[in-house]
Amino acid sequence: HSGKRLSRKCPLLPALSDMRVRNLFGYGDCILLQNENGYISLIDGGSDLESEFSGDQYRIRAIDFLKSQQISHLNAVFISHIHEDHVCGLEKVLKNVSADVIYIPYPLEVFRGVRPLTPQPDAARSVPLYTEALNAFIRILHLAEQHGIPVKTLQAGDTITLTEQITAQVLAPRKKELEQYTARLQRIYEENITEQEATRLLTELDATSNQTSMLLKITEGSSVLLDAADSCPNIWSEVPVSALQNVNVLKLPHHGQRDCINEALMKRMPLEYVITTSASDRRYNSANAEVYGKLTSWFPERPIQFLFTDEREYPPYFSQPDGFRALTLLMNSNGIQVEFVK
Repeated sequence: HSGKRLSRKCPLLPALSDMRVRNLFGYGDCILLQNENGYISLIDGGSDLESEFSGDQYRIRAIDFLKSQQISHLNAVFISHIHEDHVCGLEKVLKNVSADVIYIPYPLEVFRGVRPLTPQPDAARSVPLYTEALNAFIRILHLAEQHGIPVKTLQAGDTITLTEQITAQVLAPRKKELEQYTARLQRIYEENITEQEATRLLTELDATSNQTSMLLKITEGSSVLLDAADSCPNIWSEVPVSALQNVNVLKLPHHGQRDCINEALMKRMPLEYVITTSASDRRYNSANAEVYGKLTSWFPERPIQFLFTDEREYPPYFSQPDGFRALTLLMNSNGIQVEFVK
């Protein structure tokens, strides 16, 4: 899996924060935030499916990447929402790496004392994957409790200070979708629920989990990353438009599928870089060519540089034929520079 690292360095002023953002998964998300003063946090943890890593020398699990970087402690872990390609890699991370705090978008009390779930054998293919993510999420909460890691719920409108230079603003999910999702969770863990009803609810939870994604705006000076996880613009109606007007780096929602863009909203962003976390097989119509064609047409006088975490060639938008393990964005007063790390 390719990574991306956003760094902010100013050669004229010492002790400025160095913000790095690395994405470590082809189709899923795992974003590592760092600064030169020692702050390190993780947004999601990618997949834990063996099939995602076998046969590709450049893909790497989140825990293996952290070990390669000699990272043994995280100041914070953000879980954007519950899906296998965002959650399941975190379990191994938190078994091997300490953390100060875990942030989630859901009320914690929903998950207290709950049991593992199993869908019926005839459930749709994605439902067992969702169920594994939900069960992994519960195990992560247990790990947090065992290790004394506080788990805090973030809501739209919250802003937290990560360092003196870096803030994280939560722009979504909307209250309505979150309440509906939470109600399904509460029902599915009731004692009297039947297997058929549980499978129906797991199917609905799988289908609506993206709508509960945290939409995170990470700001350090003039460098602004919008990490959309799987939060698509069709549910951004409560996002303040002013919050989008200085976003210059966008992690595309939903792996670049057709529902990941909106002309009116994207045009408000002074975009310089757009990053897509999609496997090179472009499954589920991800990394969709229509998306990049539209984005290109919307910014004719200000070309966007498109970056992909798992591609070698995507003409005419991207070319790195030799492959790479980390995609690095270095941000400073002179602009943004891109590096590809083997």
